[in-house]
Amino acid sequence: MNPLRTVPRAAFGAYVKAVRFPFDQAARLLGRRETEIALDQAEAGARDAAGAVLGDDQLRADAGRRRTAADQREEALRLKAEAERKERQAKQRAQQRKRQAAETERKRKEQADRAAAEREEAIRAKERVDRLQALDEQAEALEAEDDALAAREEARRLKDTAAGIKAGRSS
Repeated sequence: MNPLRTVPRAAFGAYVKAVRFPFDQAARLLGRRETEIALDQAEAGARDAAGAVLGDDQLRADAGRRRTAADQREEALRLKAEAERKERQAKQRAQQRKRQAAETERKRKEQADRAAAEREEAIRAKERVDRLQALDEQAEALEAEDDALAAREEARRLKDTAAGIKAGRSS
């Protein structure tokens, strides 16, 4: 390990940490992972440039690892956002299906209630018709009874008249 290269590398690392510190704090306060990743990528670029200027292959290799790590975190963040979007969409579709199922159930219940009401109305109408027929039959029976009663009354009157005439001839 060459101490002439180690000192500039360490100094550069300390400088980068000092410059990054306020930006890291702001990113943490804001809760912005994208900003932290952008800072990591910028640091990797600065380390790569410093490594090229200083001829430090180790600094450049470190920059490559940091860039790869930042790219992987960025990809993970993108995948997480995509997963969250898909989850939201799935929840929305599930809620839509639930609403549609509730609407379908409501319509089915309305149809069943309507059909039950129609059956009840048909039963009541049949009962009214049956009662009307029974009343008609009862009225016909009463009319026939009245006719029979009138005929008996007429027969009794004729019998009484005939008996009176017969009694008047015999006397």
